[in-house]
Amino acid sequence: MRMYNPEWEAVKDLVFTPKVLDLHYDLVSGEIPEDHGFALYRELLRHLPWLADAPGAAIHPVHGAPSGRNANLVINRRVKLVLRLPIDRLEAARALVGEQIDPGAGPLRIGALKEKNLTPFGTLYSHFVTQGDLDESTLLIEVRRQLDEMGIQCGLIAGMQRKMHTPDGEISGHTLMLHDLSLVHSLTVQEQGLGLHRLWGCGIFVPHKSIKEVATV
Repeated sequence: MRMYNPEWEAVKDLVFTPKVLDLHYDLVSGEIPEDHGFALYRELLRHLPWLADAPGAAIHPVHGAPSGRNANLVINRRVKLVLRLPIDRLEAARALVGEQIDPGAGPLRIGALKEKNLTPFGTLYSHFVTQGDLDESTLLIEVRRQLDEMGIQCGLIAGMQRKMHTPDGEISGHTLMLHDLSLVHSLTVQEQGLGLHRLWGCGIFVPHKSIKEVATV
């Protein structure tokens, strides 16, 4: 017997026209540097040059397992390359299938893709939210300002500090959880993101099952 879940019942009745979708590409086994945000963007840009100017485009961080030998993540068949793209760019993004990229730890072959809609959920999590080099308290003030501009009220929980190397120097940020979002606001945050550098894997939000200590995620 399936238990009644009011949140999922509300999702069934939600009317929302999506502007973006997530494309999940298979990756042939290999490795990718843990700090891969900018390098992955640079590699994908070789094959999809329009990425740089596509409104709403984002490149999710790749979540492999630590190799234990170096600062790389191991890619197994469950690990996907995920792009969040405007609806009108989905067909063009199919050109990535079969291509090869090297974000810094050897070549990776990109395989078949699947389209997935964004999922409205009251709790969202981002692996890395940054405004450059702001400290945690100032970052939260800036994030709250951005949410206010969207007309969104919700709870914020910042977690562990993150760092990323780029050609212009190191940027820092924090993991961030948003909770008590309405379903429409959840989709709005997922479509727009928060902070800077969406194409480097920052400020991208995904559904999270529960509120717990973000520093352990």
